[in-house]
Amino acid sequence: MIAQRQSFELNEGWTSFVTQSPNPDAVINDTLKLNLPHNWDDYYGYRQLTHGNLHGTAMYVKSFVAPPKKEGKRYFIRFEGVGTYAVIKLNNKDLGRHLGGRVTFTIDVSDYLNYGADNLLEVKVEHPHMISDMPCVCGGCSSEWGFSEGSQPFGIYRPVVMEVTGEVRIEPFGVHIWNDDRATKIFIDTEIRNYSGREHKLLLENRFNTHKGKKVFLLREEISVAPGATVTVRQEADIDDPVLWSNENPYLYKLVTSLKQGRKKKDALETPFGIRTISWPVKRNDGDGRFFLNGKPVFLNGTCEYEHLLGQGHAFSREQVKARVKQMLNAGFNAFRDAHQPHHLDYQKYWDKYGILFWTQLSAHIWYDTPVFRENFKTQLRQWVKERRNSPSVVLWGLQNESMLPKDFAVECTAIIREMDPTALNMRAVTTCNGGVGTDWNVVQNWSGTYSGNPERYDEELALPNQLLNGEYGAWRTLDLHEAPGPFKQEGAYSEERFCQLMEMKIHLAEKARDKVCGQFQWIFNSHDNPGRRQPDEAYRLIDRVGPVNYKGLITPWEEPLDAYYMYRSNYVPADTDPMVYIASHTWPDRFEEPCRACIQVYSNCDSVQLYNDAGNRAYLGTEAHQKVKGSHFAFENCLVQYNVLRAVAYRSGKAVAEDLIVLNNLKKAPSFDLLYKKDKSLTKGKSSYNYIYRVNCGGDDYIDSFGQLWAKDDTSFSRSWAQDFAGLNPYQASQRVTNDPIRGSRDWPLFGHFRYGRHKLAYRFPLPDGKYRLELYFIEPWHGTGSGKGGDCAGLRLFDVSANGKILLNDLDIWAESGHDVALKKTFRVKVQGGFLNLEFPEIKAGQAVLSAIAIASRDKSIKPHVPPVSDWSWQKADRERVGRFPTERLPEDNNVRPGVSYPAVEAVVEGNYRKEQMNNRMAVIFEAASTNSISWDITTGLAQLYALRFNYRNISGRDMLVDMKIIAADGTVLKEDKLTFPINERGWKLISTTTGSFINAGHYRIVLSSPDMDGLCFERLDVQ
Repeated sequence: MIAQRQSFELNEGWTSFVTQSPNPDAVINDTLKLNLPHNWDDYYGYRQLTHGNLHGTAMYVKSFVAPPKKEGKRYFIRFEGVGTYAVIKLNNKDLGRHLGGRVTFTIDVSDYLNYGADNLLEVKVEHPHMISDMPCVCGGCSSEWGFSEGSQPFGIYRPVVMEVTGEVRIEPFGVHIWNDDRATKIFIDTEIRNYSGREHKLLLENRFNTHKGKKVFLLREEISVAPGATVTVRQEADIDDPVLWSNENPYLYKLVTSLKQGRKKKDALETPFGIRTISWPVKRNDGDGRFFLNGKPVFLNGTCEYEHLLGQGHAFSREQVKARVKQMLNAGFNAFRDAHQPHHLDYQKYWDKYGILFWTQLSAHIWYDTPVFRENFKTQLRQWVKERRNSPSVVLWGLQNESMLPKDFAVECTAIIREMDPTALNMRAVTTCNGGVGTDWNVVQNWSGTYSGNPERYDEELALPNQLLNGEYGAWRTLDLHEAPGPFKQEGAYSEERFCQLMEMKIHLAEKARDKVCGQFQWIFNSHDNPGRRQPDEAYRLIDRVGPVNYKGLITPWEEPLDAYYMYRSNYVPADTDPMVYIASHTWPDRFEEPCRACIQVYSNCDSVQLYNDAGNRAYLGTEAHQKVKGSHFAFENCLVQYNVLRAVAYRSGKAVAEDLIVLNNLKKAPSFDLLYKKDKSLTKGKSSYNYIYRVNCGGDDYIDSFGQLWAKDDTSFSRSWAQDFAGLNPYQASQRVTNDPIRGSRDWPLFGHFRYGRHKLAYRFPLPDGKYRLELYFIEPWHGTGSGKGGDCAGLRLFDVSANGKILLNDLDIWAESGHDVALKKTFRVKVQGGFLNLEFPEIKAGQAVLSAIAIASRDKSIKPHVPPVSDWSWQKADRERVGRFPTERLPEDNNVRPGVSYPAVEAVVEGNYRKEQMNNRMAVIFEAASTNSISWDITTGLAQLYALRFNYRNISGRDMLVDMKIIAADGTVLKEDKLTFPINERGWKLISTTTGSFINAGHYRIVLSSPDMDGLCFERLDVQ
């Protein structure tokens, strides 16, 4: 940090409690001690309810000591993410109600601090149901269930930062730097504000340095800033032969911006910047369908990601962002789309650093055509652009996904973007995606093979002038559901094989067309919660099923990679730096019931792969060479599989560089099977002279290990997980997995292979007399690093703490960094019990999920006996066998919508003018025709004094956006609201346009009237009132 500024995060030591919620399962006024980021909506959305996500109001309170007051300094607090509104007090002084959402806001707290003393910061976070005045609307509150855009966070879900600067300072995100489309000129806008009560004369300096700090140019300008004024100063400079930022060489210069008064620096800020030029076909119109970076074509192999994780929702720590980024880089993607809302600001820092092309988005799929909604959308939009426009990685501005924005508003927003970012005039494009007008480009979504269409023609379709860039392609899939390789079945089961097959086909055909197109974005990197839908088929085992989720991810909501993840690695990760090989599939150990011939599929980026039906080099099955074509794999056809091990060895330039191995059930022991026990360290053997009171097989049934020691079944006698907070759920839901992989360092694979996972809700509690005990914890890294060679890097993908009775035993445990993939790890501690219990918890998980395979507790006191719980009929083995491919809808929990809606058919409304009533898209509709006056009126009844959403299900086949007058009329004839609604062109199917009553209306009878001199081509199916 530059010396003129001080910055420190206020993320630790908060308390929080929910004060009110419409959710019947919410726990009210239960105070938690926590660190930020935090999201109260942690597991609520995973209970298979259409709208189970938590809404309400919560208080966050923090005490902190402010720095001493210094003359000429101002003090600010920046909130990087609050969902959704924040009412803030500091030392009991009201600092206002702030629109949070998915962007930052900053407050000047200089006049309210107790300097050098204790301060009390209170934040009332409001995340109500049915938000209708800004774009961050929960999908469960959507006007269009079944077509929703995920949940929204409830809490302070991003960092809170205190900043100390000069009283004349560079405003937040106030340095804007860009280059022209020939990379010969640099432009710099500096926004400066004077927070003092007197005029300041200053010298503004912008020094542009190489990444090593060598000066490239220096710009200076004398300025005068009146008290309370904000000025923006533009400077420019020529630049000769710059080093250009690219995928291969993401070179970042350093811009140092300084404000000086005499010899003193009043403020200074450093901004990394990459010089590059970009060109999209929609900007050129030259018949060339490719994207160009620095004059060279680049094929975009992109992925879309929801910033979401089971157990924390959107509350990503900096470590979690880094981990998620690494997972995507390890899969080989070179482009990223933040679906569909602005992500944590650290994302773009990594994209800039690693040369990843960034399509950033601000979304309002749930659109309310009201003045306040439009204004708040534009407020969020301006901040979103300001925060991201300096990043060289940003190549597209995404204005909405599957847009409902009226054309006039999309045009207005596009103009704002171009005003704030001049490169959007001729380089960056402004997009909608799969519907929408008013921007540079409506990027298509080509889902052929998933919803409809012929995927074998994908290359031809992608090369069409109205496609060129595919914003989404993907497929449904179900974790652990497998079938033998065969021809692609468009209406087939949602197996992992079909998923891989279709994604591989899309890769192959897109790469075939790469000389004609821009590229494609895979949907989606991680399955995420998706309120408003009924989507229960994330996993094959019933115990793994959570929902509703958009189950198209390469990784699960708990970040377990599927086979398709390794398929992408094999196609796009360079073998020279990160060789890999993966046998499909590690989650199909019961594939064979007896010896037979079969096709074994292997994914690898190496030159060749040798396959063995053995742990050593016996039972050789053959060698296959890489096809050197993207979208292909190694297929070992007609292999005689006799033994219980498959081993693949990948070769690069004649050297073995990566190996993968799976163990199969039901088959004879492989000839060299005992090689897998070669590194056994006898980790589970009890320490002599100790009395082992408890041994627990976490996530498994009773197990007798290789030393004859009994490890007890894990059940709710000692363990607890998130699902126990919710009535009617299996208490073990989505908290246990099994790997059949061999575990290096131990012979007791079943003990290590069964494990529990979770976050802050996972805990164990053992009754014990007060005293000192030996605690042994056993771990493996079950997922990360599978099939990787020496270049594999999974450090930081899983980081968690372990505590015993509130004392931290392990801080930021990284199993992969300590022992690698599938290697037994043992940790031993001396712990003290006071109060009759040993409580084992995971108080902070910075990345991924905590995992635990086994627990042992021992004492030198031979007289201590274990607590014997009631006999449980729970069986993990039975749970493992309970599997369903497609979950019947009738078995899903009953939905109890806290805000039920009422539908009023259009054919039952009062209609005037020229119209007809007939079937349209299988629904009875009112279709207006040319007339001098047209209107439609619904008589509605409301039962509570509330703000109501009004949602019109319509089609507009007129070929133009249509402006219609709306009135809400009370029973006594009083007009309560008059407004104009825009119905965008919608010729393909029914859509909803939403507005509100504008304010609370009492219980009673009302009339909703739509009218216009010209409604020709406007069709209505119903009005929904909620």
